[in-house]
Amino acid sequence: MLPRRRIIAALATLVCSVALAVPAGASASCAGADARPGQASRTELARTTVCLLNHERGRHGLHRLSLDRRLSSAARAHTRDMVSRRYFAHVSRSGGDVVDRLNRVGYMRGARRWVVAENLAWGGGSLSTPGQIMRSWMQSPDHRRNILDPRFRELGIGVLAETPVQAGPISATYTTTFGARG
Repeated sequence: MLPRRRIIAALATLVCSVALAVPAGASASCAGADARPGQASRTELARTTVCLLNHERGRHGLHRLSLDRRLSSAARAHTRDMVSRRYFAHVSRSGGDVVDRLNRVGYMRGARRWVVAENLAWGGGSLSTPGQIMRSWMQSPDHRRNILDPRFRELGIGVLAETPVQAGPISATYTTTFGARG
């Protein structure tokens, strides 16, 4: 097992209104990239975000990430916790981090070694779409590093149509958890 603190983690707060171009072909191949909460279900927003992540990895010659139910369970729980307890961080108000969350859902059980990472984001209005979240992550060196890390094989995602802070009636919070076990 890798040392507990050797976790790749990044944090994003999406409160700027930077309009960046969507990667070529991403919108066409990932339906719903510009859908706001309320225009699409949480499941559709999550599915589109996974599509965009895999599209970006493919553009860089990397394998697709497969969705893992345990990683998604941890990501959804953390997203709900941040929104309900009004914080935005990789470490919960009770002190748990991504490793604690993944141990709780059994992701590392039986693994001799593992590597995990987590990207967080929230946005309001036009910044709440999967496309804008993805653009913001790709503009952040730490988030981009997680997305394009060739070690990762699996992904979990949690999306909630609310934010930890007041961001207006159309808003969303995203958690992506990346993992690989050996």
